[in-house]
Amino acid sequence: MDQVWSIRYARRLFRDHLAMQRWWPRGPSLLSAEAFRGRRIILIGPADTVLEDLADTNVDDYDYVIRFNNGIELSKRHPEIMGCRTDILFHNLRETGERSAGAIPGSYLNENGVKLVVYPHWRTSRLRNLYLKKRAVLAREGGPPIKLLPPLEMRQLRADLGDRAPTIGTCASLFFLASPAAEVALHGFTFFETAYVLGYNGAVKNAADARAWVDQGGAHEPLSEKTLLRHRLKESDVAKVVLGTNVRRYLYADR
Repeated sequence: MDQVWSIRYARRLFRDHLAMQRWWPRGPSLLSAEAFRGRRIILIGPADTVLEDLADTNVDDYDYVIRFNNGIELSKRHPEIMGCRTDILFHNLRETGERSAGAIPGSYLNENGVKLVVYPHWRTSRLRNLYLKKRAVLAREGGPPIKLLPPLEMRQLRADLGDRAPTIGTCASLFFLASPAAEVALHGFTFFETAYVLGYNGAVKNAADARAWVDQGGAHEPLSEKTLLRHRLKESDVAKVVLGTNVRRYLYADR
């Protein structure tokens, strides 16, 4: 059994190595941290505290406005607070079903000014095929490109979380905190300790629903993510890091 596991692990390492090579035709396009050097970046999550967090923030003044999953529709409900732009959309590519994060055809992304879609996963054949299929569809539809977070970094992130899958918000936050950006602002994240803003996810109406939602999937562990994020914040070389009032409150809560 150990030998079989070792072979599978070696194959995964080889696939990740190939994914980093520009000449590999089925390899993903990787998001480069260097592209954000000197830029001001704001990440806007869906927690119901986000409107309070953003009360004194001019979202559209940032160089890059980043949203998650169904975040475009959420921003349309409160554009005066949440801003009107979505430059980069991080999406889990679940477009149908009970746990859908919202459909994102090329026409929809173009209509909403999305310049880039980012997908964080490359670990299994199912996840890789999901990315490759969406890349082909967006190319056919004339939509924006879709890039992947670096597989080696994501594998290390998973290991740092005790072999638990990181949430898409944590993937993005840690990627940008390790970038040469001038500023990274995090708003609308409460680590599943509050509900989502109305209209983001109808299945999550209160804090208990939020925790049940993450527990049902069984992949994520919010407490471990909070611990890791606190650690990475201390290590970050980003000149200015802004945490929304409620992001800070829940990030540094004991539980």
